[in-house]
Amino acid sequence: MTRLEELDFQQPAVLECPYPSYERLRSQCPVFRTLQGYWLVTRYDDVVHVLLDTGRFSGHVPPSPDAELQAVLAGGYPEIPTLLAADPPNHGRYRTLAKKAFLPGRVRQLDAQIAVIADELIDRWVDDGHVELIGQFAVGLPLTVIADALGVDRCDLALFKQWSDDIVAPRSGPLSHDELLDAARSLVDMQHYMAARCEQRRADPQDDLLTDLVQARFDDGDRVGEPLSLNESIGIIRQLLVAGNETTTSLTANVMLALVQDPSLMADIRADGERLDAVIEEMLRVDAPIQMLPRRAVVDVRIGATDIRAGDIVYVVYASANHDEQYFEDAAQFDPRRTSAKPHLAFGKGAHFCIGAALARSEARIAFERLLARTEEWQLDPQSTAPVRRGLSMQLRGLSGLDLVFTRRG
Repeated sequence: MTRLEELDFQQPAVLECPYPSYERLRSQCPVFRTLQGYWLVTRYDDVVHVLLDTGRFSGHVPPSPDAELQAVLAGGYPEIPTLLAADPPNHGRYRTLAKKAFLPGRVRQLDAQIAVIADELIDRWVDDGHVELIGQFAVGLPLTVIADALGVDRCDLALFKQWSDDIVAPRSGPLSHDELLDAARSLVDMQHYMAARCEQRRADPQDDLLTDLVQARFDDGDRVGEPLSLNESIGIIRQLLVAGNETTTSLTANVMLALVQDPSLMADIRADGERLDAVIEEMLRVDAPIQMLPRRAVVDVRIGATDIRAGDIVYVVYASANHDEQYFEDAAQFDPRRTSAKPHLAFGKGAHFCIGAALARSEARIAFERLLARTEEWQLDPQSTAPVRRGLSMQLRGLSGLDLVFTRRG
């Protein structure tokens, strides 16, 4: 077994299944300094402590000082910390504005559209009897929903997906310098595209999320009555683009794999659709799509028995906290009937709780309502040499491929 101090969370063997390594850290070294120099916080209570202590742990992690990279980014819109990266009081002001686009009424309004999009995707392969669920459904559903909401033309969906992949690439693992530059160029392209869409909505408002965003006005501080600047709007859109895709894609794939591996559970959901919500919540806990996110220590601080120096980068490991045996009995087991001592942290906690959580839950629920209404007898594809394929990333966890066979209903 690898010595604890030699654990490398960027190695494929660890990324394939990091949970045993998380368990070792929780029991032996709950605040762990990695080989790369950043910290991992792995116990539930410590993760919550960092998330709630916004005074000493900042969401703003300084960008790379690389001159060539900064020259590329200078061709776009300078990034302003808004949601994930902003700290109080500015974070609260941005969140209040962005939240107006995710009010329950707006999310419920999207339900019918989500179902239509799900059926359009299913129509493309339902007669085939087989599907690669990630590329043919799990990616397309949330991507189309958020693209429509942000005024992206359907003919640009492939480009939109490429931007999303490129923007998230630096979070997926070490990139070469050329790959970082390519990702930056993609971000700049997205910024210019969305800037044009924002200006369109200012001139010609629509009944959609993007219009909600560009029409929002600050209601406190020294900017009362002012709208978001274009830079601020684009910064929020960037986060919605990534968060609006990754979470639901991974969640949908994970739930389907669990149902395929447990046909009795799939039968239970068919018989009682209300059980679906519990299945979704337990999957969020047991295999969180966003495994961890960074914070920066603003001052010298202690977490548990470990001293952290000002400026150090601290990753709060949601996925490990969700497996903390102190609060989740048989934590590694997927149990939709579980009654937990604490809520899971898949969407974070406190000021930075995921603003799109309700939308992600709706998308996953409606996805399975439509899938199960139109298909049955799901199995892993016996003709596939590797029906389950996983993408390897430290911060994001999900499947890259899922080959399935099924029978059309009706």
